[in-house]
Amino acid sequence: MRITAVTQDQLIVIDGVPAFLGHIGGYAMRQGEWAVDFNTLTGLGHIEYTDNRPNQVIDSTVFNAAYAWLIDEHKRYVTAMAEQHAAEEAARNEQQQDLIDTESDGDGVSSNDNV
Repeated sequence: MRITAVTQDQLIVIDGVPAFLGHIGGYAMRQGEWAVDFNTLTGLGHIEYTDNRPNQVIDSTVFNAAYAWLIDEHKRYVTAMAEQHAAEEAARNEQQQDLIDTESDGDGVSSNDNV
């Protein structure tokens, strides 16, 4: 799995799937991290900082201890978006059913059929 998080953009990308966390409250990395990039297959990654510190290479131990929560945040966004889309779809379906019910005269005959 390839994980990239960019704090300023409030973006976490896992295997090419973006999660725009700013849309659902955001996230914070409090040690001056500008970005974290990690590959679970190789067990290697790096941290880029907002100040003049050099990039830091990290391994699985560091990632799991300090940054594994990024995966949970990504899942939180994906789940929130799925729930939002389901609610929007349910609302559309309800509106369509209301239109059908309004057009029907109660006998299952459309008002257009009475012409």
